[in-house]
Amino acid sequence: MRPAPTYPSSAMAPPRSSSVSEPRPPFSPPPPNHHPHHSPAPSQSSRYAPPTPFQPPQSPYSSSAPSSPSPYVTQNQGHHYASSVYSRNGTLQHQRRLLSSDTNSSVKAAAERMRDREEQTGRLCVGIDFGTTFSGLAFASTRFMSGHIRQILNWPGSMETYRKVPTCIVYSQLSPNEDARIVSWGLEAKNTAVRPGLVKCEWFKLFLSPETVRTGQPDPRLPPLPAGKDAVDVVADFLRCLWTYARGEITGQIGTVADLDAAEVVLTVPAAWDAAGCSFMREAALRANLVQSSRGGDKNWRDRLRIITEPEAAAIHASSISSLHNLQPSQTFIICDAGGGTVDTAVYQLIGQLSSLEIAEMAVRTGSNSGSLFVDLKFEELLRSILKNHPQHLDAQSLASFMHAFSDTDKLNFTGSEEDENSVFRFNCFNPNDAHDPSIGLIWGELCILGSVIRQQVFDPIIDEVLNLLAYQLSKVPGAHVDALILVGGFAASEYLFTRVQRAFGDRIAVIARPNDCDIATLQGAARYGLGVVQGKTGVSHVISPRSYIMKVKLPAETIDYVQRPQFITRNDANMEVCMNRLSYLVEKGAVLKKGKRLRSRFCKYTNGPEDSLFNAVLYCSSTDKIYRYTDEGETQELCRWTADLSVLPDFQRIAAKGGGYVEFDLGLELDSAEVRGT
Repeated sequence: MRPAPTYPSSAMAPPRSSSVSEPRPPFSPPPPNHHPHHSPAPSQSSRYAPPTPFQPPQSPYSSSAPSSPSPYVTQNQGHHYASSVYSRNGTLQHQRRLLSSDTNSSVKAAAERMRDREEQTGRLCVGIDFGTTFSGLAFASTRFMSGHIRQILNWPGSMETYRKVPTCIVYSQLSPNEDARIVSWGLEAKNTAVRPGLVKCEWFKLFLSPETVRTGQPDPRLPPLPAGKDAVDVVADFLRCLWTYARGEITGQIGTVADLDAAEVVLTVPAAWDAAGCSFMREAALRANLVQSSRGGDKNWRDRLRIITEPEAAAIHASSISSLHNLQPSQTFIICDAGGGTVDTAVYQLIGQLSSLEIAEMAVRTGSNSGSLFVDLKFEELLRSILKNHPQHLDAQSLASFMHAFSDTDKLNFTGSEEDENSVFRFNCFNPNDAHDPSIGLIWGELCILGSVIRQQVFDPIIDEVLNLLAYQLSKVPGAHVDALILVGGFAASEYLFTRVQRAFGDRIAVIARPNDCDIATLQGAARYGLGVVQGKTGVSHVISPRSYIMKVKLPAETIDYVQRPQFITRNDANMEVCMNRLSYLVEKGAVLKKGKRLRSRFCKYTNGPEDSLFNAVLYCSSTDKIYRYTDEGETQELCRWTADLSVLPDFQRIAAKGGGYVEFDLGLELDSAEVRGT
């Protein structure tokens, strides 16, 4: 039976027929016994039947490249053409010349195709871990470095080597009416003292978090942005500085001029980000010229920018060193990417053979703003509480001195042991005035804080959030069985975090580990992901939809609609009663999706004639596990809009020529690990 059409809010429904049933969302999760996170749909959903999905184009992860046309085919074509010429001119030499010319052309074409494939295989791959507090860049190429991953270690502003650079940028802006001008970035910006006329931007990645994007209200603790610039502008400026510098460093390390304009660039984002945040990040990356057209006719150059989640990149890195953690195919592991601003958790399963491992998501990934930055902010709150009656020690320089001492040493070395609990942590005061008040621990120029106070008021509130994320992931795994838990990210270097994780899950998870390079696992994984793309190898094969994707539609009114939402009942152009503000689920939260696969759903629009050919689609998303029938039942957020021109459809042309009617068509949705694209 032909799948029934769905009627968007901008379309009217055709006359009711007994053979037409309410449309089924094009993709829903498998039954609960197949996937533990599936929330059963309402009883009416049993009437749905899944439609036929799109046949996706050749996957970039496929190991088999499309075969090039044989040169013999071209030669035979040339032979037929040459014969006709020969019969007219009677010149065999002319025939041979044409055959030779056409054969040479075919050989050249085949050589060009082979060169294109070689260029694709040897293309430079760049991974960028854009972090809240630190960012890094790694690169690799099978042509120049045999697939070995290298990093940028030398940065402006220091003779020492660093694996990452502070995510910080300083602008000069004397007045709000003046355009902000970049003064420094990275280490140089971090070490710049703020003075009048300078705007120092840090932590600006958090302006793109789902809460801030949804409400428009950023965390008040975030430093302000320059006048006239929004978060996308600042992110683009920082990425442009990073990439411009990195291009010179890459060329210097490779020892030759690499085709940097044709590089594959992989950018990581937190797991909790929705498609809106990823869209802003893509916009910033394109403004920063991370990818650009490398030659004439390069129409798909934007596709060389790929955005993946941070735990996915970390999981790819972890799977590459699976022998380190004794992981075998079919085993599952949790990735906890504890970074500077966010902590992301996800569960993966190793599939395939050890020689060519793939990984698949096993549960909806989760994340929160509970990285090491928020430990620092808790420490600042503690300082302000202790020193509230001593404002001399709460000026910008004094606070910076206290924060620097805590972040660089005590934060990572604190273990929560009995010794730490009973120890007194001492912090030198920057301001020599008002330096003695034993009642608050201010003793002759030192602020003394008991270890138990630091644990309870600084560490525990943030680490408890991390443990809750891990417990949630563990609860979503079938049988709650996980073979390993791998901690990565800068915050993973915290001894107290590692101790708390071992204490909480050591009796249920056999292996709890953190690689020696835990702070660059995401960065390394991003570059390795890019290598897999150009080599046709699979990284993450399946993902779990972290939210539902929905469209608002009009559907033929049913009995339940007359009872529950009579105010939504109206008549369409066909004088048929329809229910407005219905929800049609394209993808339900928890759906198991093959990465990069396109899903489709059938829709219907009433057209009044050839000029009425545009269809405006609005995509909504919801993070709840519940399935709603109407738009006013639960919280949904508008995600994006796109316009489809139906005039290219033969059915539209035929129907429009007859004076109008209903046109059926398909809309496609493609979900990656981080991005959503309408097709």
